[in-house]
Amino acid sequence: MLTVEDVARHWKLRPETVRKMIARGSLPAMRMNRQYRLRWEDVWSIEQGRMPKGGARPRYQEPLLTRKELAGRCRVSLRTVDRWICDGLPTRNVAGSTRFNVGEAGDWLSGKFGFRPEDF
Repeated sequence: MLTVEDVARHWKLRPETVRKMIARGSLPAMRMNRQYRLRWEDVWSIEQGRMPKGGARPRYQEPLLTRKELAGRCRVSLRTVDRWICDGLPTRNVAGSTRFNVGEAGDWLSGKFGFRPEDF
């Protein structure tokens, strides 16, 4: 089970934002010892992306990247990242913010531009 802080780190959002989502009822959570606990399945369902299955689950537990972080890793501008999104770069959207799973983005960039996993 995840804490609010774990989910906030994963999504790169403030814990207050996660708590507001829970209070609004858009993010299922249960109370344990006066703290919210969340399941990965509920976190992934909010991300508006592919639901991981089987052996891929650990890959989707890594913190998501922001547009700025992806641009920095690839040494490109934010406009280039926006063009990649239009070209089909897989995204995960959380609370109105665009995020990227490292594995999905790496696979897409590898197929599109020949990036090697160690380059990303």
